[in-house]
Amino acid sequence: MKKKSIPQIIRSIQRGSGSGNVFTSKQVKPYLDRELQEVADAIKEFMFAELELSGRHNIRRDQSGLWHNTKVTMTTDGGLIQLPEYGEALDAGRQPGTKMVPLDMLIAWVKRYRILGRVKRTGVFRKASAESVNSAAVAIQRSIYRNGIKARPFIEATLDFQQLLIAEVVDQIMIPEIVSVLEVTFSDKN
Repeated sequence: MKKKSIPQIIRSIQRGSGSGNVFTSKQVKPYLDRELQEVADAIKEFMFAELELSGRHNIRRDQSGLWHNTKVTMTTDGGLIQLPEYGEALDAGRQPGTKMVPLDMLIAWVKRYRILGRVKRTGVFRKASAESVNSAAVAIQRSIYRNGIKARPFIEATLDFQQLLIAEVVDQIMIPEIVSVLEVTFSDKN
């Protein structure tokens, strides 16, 4: 008997409803990709929950910042967790007295979160201007240089969670669903 290739095997699998229709690779792949993307969304939620546990504030889930710039995708071809450049600094922290944080990144951050300094004598918030934004960014840059950034390790925990979740999804959901569409028949050859 000739050995079948994977596409031939996929074409020969019948749906569990007994309708006689055949799952083609074009039908199976999108279905599994949708299932895996749900897993990827759960991994992203877990990652941000880990970050929030070790931080002082919740992370904004809007169209700016870390949430928007983090991409987690999973397909039958593989998975990808893509973090912005400063994700490594969040995970590992930053030692005091090392290289200064780039000022342009801090200026963008100050503008996004509308952080303005105060006038020392009166304590009144400054009006938003290029000078106040720059001075706030420089003050934050110096503070990070002097004090560093506390580590908020989340990447290793996320990868451990990913492995456990994928193993569970494959064992509990995908394999039973795939097996449920298999139909085995034996025919008599007379």
